[in-house]
Amino acid sequence: MIRVLNLTGNAYQIGRQHGEQVADLRPQIENSMKIRLAELCKNDPDLSPYIDEINGIWEQYAPDTLDMLKGISDSLHLDWEEYFTYTIASYLDSCLKNITPNRGCSSWAANGGITSDDAPILVKNRDYHPDHRSLQCLARIEPSSGNSFLCLTSAGSPAVFSSGINSQGLAVVDTFVPSTDVGPGIARYSLEMDILQNMATVQEAIDYLPTRPHFGDGTLTLIDSQGNMATFEIAHSVQAVRQSDEGFIVSTNHFSTPQTCSVWVDREPEHLKGNTLGRRKQLEESLRAAKGQVNAQWAQIRMGDHSDPLTAVCRHIELDPLCETISCVIYLPWQKAMFVANGQPCRTPFEYVRL
Repeated sequence: MIRVLNLTGNAYQIGRQHGEQVADLRPQIENSMKIRLAELCKNDPDLSPYIDEINGIWEQYAPDTLDMLKGISDSLHLDWEEYFTYTIASYLDSCLKNITPNRGCSSWAANGGITSDDAPILVKNRDYHPDHRSLQCLARIEPSSGNSFLCLTSAGSPAVFSSGINSQGLAVVDTFVPSTDVGPGIARYSLEMDILQNMATVQEAIDYLPTRPHFGDGTLTLIDSQGNMATFEIAHSVQAVRQSDEGFIVSTNHFSTPQTCSVWVDREPEHLKGNTLGRRKQLEESLRAAKGQVNAQWAQIRMGDHSDPLTAVCRHIELDPLCETISCVIYLPWQKAMFVANGQPCRTPFEYVRL
């Protein structure tokens, strides 16, 4: 069974409760921090200008995220500067032009044009650092104001550190995209938290996202209870909304709109070059072929597919020791619920969890 955190109150209180409820995992959290910080500092760079800049931007645009991080840091007795650096490590990695491994992730949304029961659905395989497998948990969050929400996250990391669904039936997932257009802005996990806490529809999220500065290294795919869906492709200096009239939309680890595609760079190992394109094509073809049959059970089987290295959506450590599928989530907006496999979906039972 996946661990479930129950968090209430203001952002700082939610952070403190998060830390208190994962206190037994502190050694693993510290180990993850040690690994990420060692990777960042291997060439002894001075990170303080980047960190100070992000801190200033977040004080203006994401104060609740900072408060939540401080609550986690205080309750787990973590050094604040080291901890904050850890939470923005992927951005710093891009700024330092390190060879960031693709953190995978395959996601898709479908609505009544494709699904067997006309209900909307949002699905994601979370491909991430293997050491986060033991840190993975769900969080039920009831903030002092706004919508309550349920999210997949990692112990020691702020919600929403992957995906989530709120009490209005709005769901969101993210994917990482290695990009040459990165800069100071807001992390996707902070954007997702704002969306889930404060919004009810995809259109509200689309209106909100351009008003924030962005790191520039990923996508957000959203669906609401009415079946409206979109993918927001996020480079630092330009963003674009991708929609579909086919009844589904797929996002993996590349940009594909005219505005953003030129800044994507494929940083996969040589034997996996092009697999983000292959995974997306394979999922799109599967969804077209399954029109009228798509539901949670179909998704569970499809997201456990291995096929070949360039199309496999379920990734194993044998394929890439730096990134494997550590979970699969299936969000059901009408039910305000989800299925979650706390491990690779090809061999991990799914649990049904309601908001």
